[in-house]
Amino acid sequence: MKKRIIPCITVSVLITLSCASPLSYAEAENSAADSRVSLAGGVTSEMCGSSYWKSKIGANADRLLMTYDEIDTLDQAMLDAPETYMNDLKSMEETYTASVIKPDIPERDYYINGQLIDKTAYFNKMTDAMLSTGYTGERQQQYAVVTRNADMKDWPTNDILGYSPTDADDEIQSSSMVVNEPFIIRQKCEIDGKTFYSGYSSNCSGWVSGDCLAICADKQEWLDAWDVDTASKDFLVVTQDKIVLEPSALAPSTSEVKLCLGTILKLVPENEIPTNIAERGPWNNYVVSLPTRAEDGTYRRETALIAQHYNVSVGFRPLTSGNILDTAFTCLGDRYGWGGMLDSMDCSMYTRSVYRCFGLELPRNTTWQLAIPGARIDLSETSDSDKAALINTLYPGALLYFNGHTMIYTGCENGIGYVISDTGSLSDSKGELEVRSMYSVILNPLTVRRRNGSTWLNNVDSVISFDKAGTGLSGLSYIGGKASVSGTDDGSVLIHASYDGERLSNCEIQKVSSGSYDIDASEGDSLMLWSSTGYMMPVAEKITIGN
Repeated sequence: MKKRIIPCITVSVLITLSCASPLSYAEAENSAADSRVSLAGGVTSEMCGSSYWKSKIGANADRLLMTYDEIDTLDQAMLDAPETYMNDLKSMEETYTASVIKPDIPERDYYINGQLIDKTAYFNKMTDAMLSTGYTGERQQQYAVVTRNADMKDWPTNDILGYSPTDADDEIQSSSMVVNEPFIIRQKCEIDGKTFYSGYSSNCSGWVSGDCLAICADKQEWLDAWDVDTASKDFLVVTQDKIVLEPSALAPSTSEVKLCLGTILKLVPENEIPTNIAERGPWNNYVVSLPTRAEDGTYRRETALIAQHYNVSVGFRPLTSGNILDTAFTCLGDRYGWGGMLDSMDCSMYTRSVYRCFGLELPRNTTWQLAIPGARIDLSETSDSDKAALINTLYPGALLYFNGHTMIYTGCENGIGYVISDTGSLSDSKGELEVRSMYSVILNPLTVRRRNGSTWLNNVDSVISFDKAGTGLSGLSYIGGKASVSGTDDGSVLIHASYDGERLSNCEIQKVSSGSYDIDASEGDSLMLWSSTGYMMPVAEKITIGN
């Protein structure tokens, strides 16, 4: 994901069917087990399924990383942290003073369909429309939900604007929203017979096409449409890349609606399920409430069917490594889409959508995700060898970062870490440096290279870990400059790091067995001991030097 400034306002339940079966993920686990599929160097067809990586960690694939209560606590902490630029939609003031948005005309050139535009005329037209049709004065904010996947942009337009004739990204797109996401409207623009609304999603702000939104009668109707309890089982989560609802001539508003990864829909209570929905009966389907848009733009709830063969979860999936991998691998090979354009995802939207299936609402971009309270491990001053050792103590599913990109760690093979991510361009690990456009969700080792020839491992500078149930061992002491450990097993590691209450930094890692080890530590430093069967997390059993 490219670094840019966005106008701010910033886990397995198996399918609960009478024939519930973990085999619902078998197709994703084996989707690339074919020698005809093109792969990165160092990647085998067997690696291209979650089952391969789960088998490497055995029973730990089902170890719960966070409880639903802990997820609720972290979600609130992310809302409260200014650096994440999250929006607490439910707590926003219901009245506000509307002021017309008057953004500056961009300095650089833009292209539409490969043609250079007259930017002054193009952007002035939108500015004039905002001035003449926008809201003013004291207003009650409007509550809306998304009815079709919605792009969120810096300007009120559906055009795709690139920086060059061949630029594939929409450079004015800031984010996107999936069906049934909440949106708060603060401003309006009518232009060329189309209506656009400016406002706030949970983690961004911008302009959204009005035909993708349905406006609720009041706040309560809005909350009833999308607000769920993290631990409840009265809603359904889409846990694969995309689902397209069946076509229907009798129910056009629910026909062929695209539901992307992380979409959350309320289930119709069993005693309210109709015997017939349009021309279809409900057997072998989930029956959900789908938000639709009436002709006057208001919210209308309709009943829709989702076939049981799709990968979905009743309630949020338990947050385990195995479930994260299962969910992430359903997107393998899907196209990249800057800011969510083309109903696709960029790198940070991919990680956000995966973790949304578990009840975690992550910030929009990589910079804001790195501000998640208490979750960051800083590797910017760590050597490649120590960095590799630390990464390979992580639970599969942890997030790795370097400037402008985030990845999901899948595990280690022959001492080399592997990741799955929605990426733009890179060069393979070996051979001549040849940067190629990928624009896909791919699996690769951290030995792949960037444009300057450096490896991804060399560039990784941060980790976000959500493991609140790590297995830090007891039997760690520090006396007279020596750390003493006991009860270790093969592969245990001793981590010496600085810790500021939110993140680890200056990490040094060494493999240990029972005994004493010289540690040159300063007051306030932390020492942590980790089992070979445990995983790194930012806060654990530890000794703080000087306390």
